[in-house]
Amino acid sequence: MFNRLRYAIGNYLRIRPEDNVPEEVAGPFKRNVLANTLDIGFFFAGEAFVSVNTILPVFAATLTQDPVIIGLIPAIVNSGWYLPQVFMVSKVSKLKRTLPLTCRMSVLERIPFLFLPLLALAIPHISSKMALILLMVIVIFRGVASGFTALPWQELTARAIPLSHRARFWGMSRSFGQVLGVFSSLVAALILDTLEYPYNYALNFGIALIFLWLSYAALRLNVEPIQPPHASEKDSSKPLSPLTFNWDFARQVLKENANFRHYLAARIMGFFGNMASGFIAVYGMQRFQLADGQAGIFTGLLYGASILGYSIWGYLGDRIGPRKVYMSALLIWCLGLLLAILTPSVWIYYLVFIAYGLYLSGSTMGDALLVFELGSDQMRPAYMGLARTLVSPGIILAPILAGSIIARSSYPVMFAAAIGVSLVSVFLMQRVKDRPRFQPQGVTQQNEAKNEV
Repeated sequence: MFNRLRYAIGNYLRIRPEDNVPEEVAGPFKRNVLANTLDIGFFFAGEAFVSVNTILPVFAATLTQDPVIIGLIPAIVNSGWYLPQVFMVSKVSKLKRTLPLTCRMSVLERIPFLFLPLLALAIPHISSKMALILLMVIVIFRGVASGFTALPWQELTARAIPLSHRARFWGMSRSFGQVLGVFSSLVAALILDTLEYPYNYALNFGIALIFLWLSYAALRLNVEPIQPPHASEKDSSKPLSPLTFNWDFARQVLKENANFRHYLAARIMGFFGNMASGFIAVYGMQRFQLADGQAGIFTGLLYGASILGYSIWGYLGDRIGPRKVYMSALLIWCLGLLLAILTPSVWIYYLVFIAYGLYLSGSTMGDALLVFELGSDQMRPAYMGLARTLVSPGIILAPILAGSIIARSSYPVMFAAAIGVSLVSVFLMQRVKDRPRFQPQGVTQQNEAKNEV
């Protein structure tokens, strides 16, 4: 068994001549795989103690019963990750090395986590309203800080991991992260059930800090291949302000690149289909009258299913492409929501989190790799920034719509609406093109140049 695993990993790390990988990328490839895998793994372990889909919404539910506010927590974090990226395009495009900027932004990203355990400890001494306000401020800070980190971190990953190995890297690194996340979620469940509120949450949030800074230490181990800056694609003699450059570029892309328009439409619908994600834990807790510790069990199921998901999607991704991975994941999510509507017991409801884990891993991987392939490598930062920012309104509006449906009707009606919108996203994504697999890199880029603005 061990020999098979070692062989599989060795085969994964082997770069062959037909992969057409430049020497400056192939040289530090193994080190960069290790560094980024540890970075992702420790980050996932820390995130399990402050999960925006389970633990933080349940924590917020101890302060308010408003479904809109509870649903906004994952939406704020996710939209915060997407929205600021366009404003980093000009900066990142001009960098020969993105690692220093990524490290600086990563410190900013981790600062909000310092305040979560302090907030939990302060709950007995302040009103619930004040605690809720402070929680939302921390959540907003966390989301926006992650958004300014996202583009340089993605560009660092794209430079360090070649196209021929990206899906397998995502699958392996995130499977490792999910394994750590499962153990973390079990510890989180034990803490939530054993300690008195709010000290149980304070300890959870404190443990998260340790793993997040271990993640940062691993990030710094990267050896980034030095590349010429991308921002000189037309006229490098003219300095470009980030806002003018990006919105002029956005108008041109939206006008001339139909593939990009199809992608944006499909992703926005996908976010509305995801509007139920922030409510599945709270709904399960309320419907089956469960203790707070069940939030940790839900998180464990989510991470456990994601381990399987990332392994499957990572294997398939380098063969079928990220578009089909994304579509398959959305269909699984529809099945999970159908179970949430129909399930008569908590044991069957656990399957909802398994389906969500498979969906989350597939949609995350599929979208992340697909964004790398919407334009040429030279224009990658611009396409990534625009793709992330232009879909961000859907992220913040979706949970507001979900909360409104719940307030006026019920959770099952909202789940049914999410199924319908998800199917629309699948239909729209069929029109999006990604890069052909098992094709020489030069040929691939020639094909993409036909659609490049």
